[in-house]
Amino acid sequence: MLSRDEAVAAAAEYLKTKAFPEKPDSVVMLPDTAVRFTYGWTVRFDFKEHIDTGDPTQAPFSSLIVVPHDGTAPHFSPTNLPGDRYMELRETGEWPHGWPPKRGH
Repeated sequence: MLSRDEAVAAAAEYLKTKAFPEKPDSVVMLPDTAVRFTYGWTVRFDFKEHIDTGDPTQAPFSSLIVVPHDGTAPHFSPTNLPGDRYMELRETGEWPHGWPPKRGH
């Protein structure tokens, strides 16, 4: 099981090197928003430009990152579900069969 600090660090690494490598200095982690679930942690982030200006066009489209306890890569929570509902579905194994979709199908 990951600690909160480990989850925040893993999320930051993912965001700065994989999701937004073109603007790593813009990523601002919000560690106080981290929530522990059985499946993993959820952690929110924002962009410096959004924080500085309040301009909603500078905000991330999705600000919730999931960091699984099993060591698999962090990923964005789906935007069609509340984060806690997604985590509940992952915990119970009810997350839709076939996710993520296979390419070419």
